[in-house]
Amino acid sequence: MIHSTTQETKLKIIEQLIIINDDAVFKQIEELISKSLHRPKHIKFSQDELINRAQLASADIDENRLFSQNEAEKLAQNW
Repeated sequence: MIHSTTQETKLKIIEQLIIINDDAVFKQIEELISKSLHRPKHIKFSQDELINRAQLASADIDENRLFSQNEAEKLAQNW
């Protein structure tokens, strides 16, 4: 269970976020959160890369290289 002071702190931060209108501040906050969650930075793909990925996905579908929702969820649990 999350400690009540943690919940209070979260609520205070949310209240402050509602007031902020500065994109630079939001970018800094997003980067800080991503680092704390150990998530990789957002990757932007070129149009050619997106087309290539779509073609690969289409080939996977054509070759029946698919997972059901349940199978995908089970695989994700092992990550």
